[in-house]
Amino acid sequence: MRATRERNSGSAPAKTAVTNTNRAALRAGGMAVVIAGLGGITWFTLELLPPVLGFDDTDNPAVSLDYLRQYPQFYPLAGVVLFIMAIAFVVASFAVSDALAPRTSSITRRSLSALGLMSAAFLFMHGVLRESLGPLLYIDGMNSGWGESAYLTLQMLGTHGFAQASLLTLCVWAVGISVAGARSHALPIWLCVLGVVTGLRLVMLITGPLLTAASIDLPAFLWLGSMALIPLGMLWWLALGVVLLVKSRRNLRQ
Repeated sequence: MRATRERNSGSAPAKTAVTNTNRAALRAGGMAVVIAGLGGITWFTLELLPPVLGFDDTDNPAVSLDYLRQYPQFYPLAGVVLFIMAIAFVVASFAVSDALAPRTSSITRRSLSALGLMSAAFLFMHGVLRESLGPLLYIDGMNSGWGESAYLTLQMLGTHGFAQASLLTLCVWAVGISVAGARSHALPIWLCVLGVVTGLRLVMLITGPLLTAASIDLPAFLWLGSMALIPLGMLWWLALGVVLLVKSRRNLRQ
């Protein structure tokens, strides 16, 4: 009896320490995902600024360079936002993995963490390109043709490269978290359904090349729907962060 009491008294502090660790991980992950969501909305807003400020034909590199010369503060600001998002997703990827334990297999949680880290790397590289405004304007000052070529290179590599890669991996990440969260009952079902809906952008990205290969014009609603799912996914990040913070509060009460 005495040995049993000693084992019980010894296990109680260990359980308390584990609970405190899980609560801290949930709180850190919730704050990280909320920061990433707010950063994503800020980034998306900055991308919409040129038409709002009167630079409608942003497909023209000369117009875009004129925008950067008149408003040089927004391009590097987007880079800072992307850096913050990248760091936030590093923390969030591990915290969400902890939130799905122990009812989710380790390989699933590790795979989801890897996807989160990949998206963070893509966001970081896109931010690096956004911080290259100074060299870009310097090249444009020497020769306008060189400047337009440099801008198009940054546009293809950044906006259509790293940015799209980050959004693609985050879509897979959201769908994976939603499926795992629904199966393990670790996340609310409404959040899991919303996460799967945001993953529809994957279907649209796959459908586009297939229609192009079949010489079928891409319907306008597919492009509009794909663009609309980007801010919806960012709102899902905010919702996931709130859910993790609520779970950490529940652990504290228990």
